[in-house]
Amino acid sequence: MTSSTTPTTPSHMQAARISRYGAARDVFEVVDDAPVPTPGKGEVLVRQHATSVNPIDCRRRGGYGQKLMKLRGLSGFPLTLGNDVAGEVVATGPEVTTLKVGDAVFGAQRPSPQGTTSGYCVVNADDLVAKPAALSYREAAALPYAFLSAWAALKGAGLRADQAAGKRVFLQGGSGGTGVVTVQICKALGAYVATTAGPAGIDLCKGLGADEVINYRTQDFAEELSDFDFAICLADQAEERKMLSILRRGPGTGYGTIVHPLMPLVDEKGLLVGGVQAAATLIGRRLRQALQRRRYAWTLFSPDRAALELLARLAAEGKVRAVIDQTYPLADIAAAHEYVERGRSKGKVIVDIA
Repeated sequence: MTSSTTPTTPSHMQAARISRYGAARDVFEVVDDAPVPTPGKGEVLVRQHATSVNPIDCRRRGGYGQKLMKLRGLSGFPLTLGNDVAGEVVATGPEVTTLKVGDAVFGAQRPSPQGTTSGYCVVNADDLVAKPAALSYREAAALPYAFLSAWAALKGAGLRADQAAGKRVFLQGGSGGTGVVTVQICKALGAYVATTAGPAGIDLCKGLGADEVINYRTQDFAEELSDFDFAICLADQAEERKMLSILRRGPGTGYGTIVHPLMPLVDEKGLLVGGVQAAATLIGRRLRQALQRRRYAWTLFSPDRAALELLARLAAEGKVRAVIDQTYPLADIAAAHEYVERGRSKGKVIVDIA
């Protein structure tokens, strides 16, 4: 298929970007003259209506992973952060067959120096699916990146969508932006779900379907829970040993984490030493868990069209809903980052673009 575009697409757009690493108030600038990118082979140009702020955005703004990103050609200034996409296709590049101009879509952009906190963004067509009519653009922006990150951890631990019914899944941190969607997905697939939350998040998690909610301020989940098939770390890797302790021993069990140490190790020690140390640590832990016939995985965000289609289907069926804590206009992107960095949001923080 040849490329196509709408005649009303402008040449410049509004974008929130940084020109150095640092605190949100110090480094963000919102400009009106950023060039609108052009989609290449297999890509589409999306007019953004909303995106979200994920914790990884705040860390990248502070310089997290800069060495590894540079090696992959994904750094450089000015840098536009953000991954969640919710908008409409306004142009298609060559060989795009799955989408057309005018389609309402959502998904998550792969790491890029030209992210999604902008009026327009270029995205691989395979990383987008049709936005369910049941979701507003704001709601659609709250779901993809968080879910795909957690789903990568669940898959790494051994969970499969068609085999999830009846499995016992523990999710650390159920009221955060990643937890709220993952609790719902696991419940929709038929799993028994336990999670942790502070006092303000307990009712939220129960309302999303969690079977057990442990108040982490007054209870120790390792003393309350046992015989789980999967444990997923969504926040604090310092609790890894406790999470492993609640898993039953035997095949079909596993632990996964989206808190991946590779990038900070490379930042601190360089690619060779940091990479080797990360690999050695992962192999050692996998071997120890293999002796108990359990899987062990570290995961990063990974594009997964089948998982995105699953998310879209469950949202269309009303089995997954967006939980939005706060919404900020693009002009207040620094305030949105500061709110996420406080670590107290219940659900997602949305950036309204248009």
